[in-house]
Amino acid sequence: MTLFLTDLDGTLLNYAANLKPRAAEMLNRMISGGVLFSYATARRFQTAGQIMQEVAMNIPLITMNGVILADPKTGERISTEYIPERGIEAAKSFIIENNETPIVYAHINGVERVSFLKRSHKAVQSFNDTRKDDPFRHACDDYDELFEGEICYITFLNPESEISSLNAVFSGDNGFSSVTYMDTYAKNLRFYEAWCAGVSKATAALKLKELVGADKIIAFGDNLNDIPMFEVSDECYAVENAVDELKAIATGIIGSNEAMGVPVFMEQQTAKIWDYTPPVNKEPDTARFIAAVGAGFHTHPNDGIGTLNEKPIHAALKHYFSSDSDREAKIGQYYADVAGENGIYEIQTAGWDKLKNKLNVFLEASHVTVVYPHEQRVHNIAVDETTGELIKKSPVRNNKSMTEFFLELYRIKGFLTHPNLTICIAGLEIERINKKTKKPLGLLSEVYLNSSADYRLFLSENLPETFTVKEFKKLSKICKDKIIIEILEYMSVIRKVGKKSNEFIYSVCG
Repeated sequence: MTLFLTDLDGTLLNYAANLKPRAAEMLNRMISGGVLFSYATARRFQTAGQIMQEVAMNIPLITMNGVILADPKTGERISTEYIPERGIEAAKSFIIENNETPIVYAHINGVERVSFLKRSHKAVQSFNDTRKDDPFRHACDDYDELFEGEICYITFLNPESEISSLNAVFSGDNGFSSVTYMDTYAKNLRFYEAWCAGVSKATAALKLKELVGADKIIAFGDNLNDIPMFEVSDECYAVENAVDELKAIATGIIGSNEAMGVPVFMEQQTAKIWDYTPPVNKEPDTARFIAAVGAGFHTHPNDGIGTLNEKPIHAALKHYFSSDSDREAKIGQYYADVAGENGIYEIQTAGWDKLKNKLNVFLEASHVTVVYPHEQRVHNIAVDETTGELIKKSPVRNNKSMTEFFLELYRIKGFLTHPNLTICIAGLEIERINKKTKKPLGLLSEVYLNSSADYRLFLSENLPETFTVKEFKKLSKICKDKIIIEILEYMSVIRKVGKKSNEFIYSVCG
């Protein structure tokens, strides 16, 4: 079996240091299906576990860059690697001599303690101010108190000393492993972290692999402390926002942390792929649709002029996308519009947020095509509601705007990368009577979105190499709302490449 192992900050978590609810849903579904999933983080269990509490973790967790292997339910330490005494002495001497004020992680009589000096430097004070509710925090009066207990980890925040001086002390000869990197969230904050030599996310990953009986590791990361884990993994993937050094040694690049790159990749790797035959001819079958309109009208007759009724459109599309053997079906507690050999079809004009629970069930059972009826050409007519006599016929309106479509698409954004989901835009010609009743006249186009590549059709032909949201909206002929940018970025069609004043700059992906 494969062990999927991910870093947290900047990799699985978004830039607010949170796990998106949809990501938690995806991970829980995969875990309940037997996928081996864990994380390897520089965080302690107490903070990592709180962030990940919505995920039913069921195998050991790697914390503090591999120093501690923890029980996923209780946080109880399965194994701990302590810094040797010679290292502690060297570190203490250096820290006192250079007036450094690190955070020291230790265990005293088996109880965890996070120690810091009361007179700590500004960066440490700010760090501690955000963790006032941590019951393991301990403010120390002096260095002797700071270094009490069995010490497993030392962290400097914006150290006063040169990195080269720190490296000379926190070296393998003194019994240390160490790493320095800029914080994922506060770009002006540098971490320098030191722990026992020979210990890393890599050594912990191999230990975890043996514990769970996995035969393969697929790892995910974003920063320098993930390099050792990448080096012992069978496959390793850097998120799009990762540092260049990690991307250089990665098997591949996946979506960013904000785009839920890790759970999306895992879902694509582990989901059962259901039988599905993509349409060979994307040109609509006009005769078939006219027949479907008639069949739908017979099944769902118009309730009469003056009644808001969109059933004819729904019924016509339902008949169009079904064969003689297809039928409505109850799957779990939900009914599917069409279920047959080519999967499930759901016709939905609006309210796509209501599809979420259905999709969670349907995608586990079949390939799903969600059909969006787009009113591409509209004939507006007015009739006398008593006699049915034509009063007025307005010019035909051609509707190029896809803004409403993207707003609906956004409601199920977390599902769009699922390998068993297809989106179909059905371009309709309709007659709207008295601005109320809608009657389907014809099917003008069918557009199928099966993969990220299909979403490129929404890009303007004259889009420059780099562009802002404003520039994109100005050139777009189908959507002036920034929601299209969020969808295209999520689908890895475009990506952020910089910032100008308060605006992000984007470019089209490879």
